[in-house]
Amino acid sequence: MDETQWDIQEVKHLKKKQVFQNNLVMLLLFVLLVFFADNGMHSLIIGIFFLLIWIILAITLYTLKTGRPIGTKTSRLVQEFDRNRLGEKRWKQNRIAEAVIISVIGVGIAVLWFVKDVNSFGLDFPSYAIPFIGSWIGYNLGEIIRMYNF
Repeated sequence: MDETQWDIQEVKHLKKKQVFQNNLVMLLLFVLLVFFADNGMHSLIIGIFFLLIWIILAITLYTLKTGRPIGTKTSRLVQEFDRNRLGEKRWKQNRIAEAVIISVIGVGIAVLWFVKDVNSFGLDFPSYAIPFIGSWIGYNLGEIIRMYNF
């Protein structure tokens, strides 16, 4: 289906639904972050993020290699729309850039997890929550701006 055959209002609805789903996942991660940090399980927090980053990388590479998106029905439809809208070449460039950035983050988390004694860190509520909340807000603002730019 090319871009002219997509119902823009339906795509906006799907994107809103996807943002809602992603926010539920972010909320779950935030609750886990707070729980584990308050109980001094800093190594477990980093391990969870390490695992999540590499799962996301595997999904990204699979989608790049096969061209078939993985995720919920909503997520797959939104990814197909973005692929049509961007064109094959630009879509591939974006996926490659995404994979590189995720890989760098994954390596950074791995180094932090294996080299540092993270359980010796003294984390209090604002210091570990602010970066997470900031990225959460940034994600939502970026998605809202992209939705209204249709």
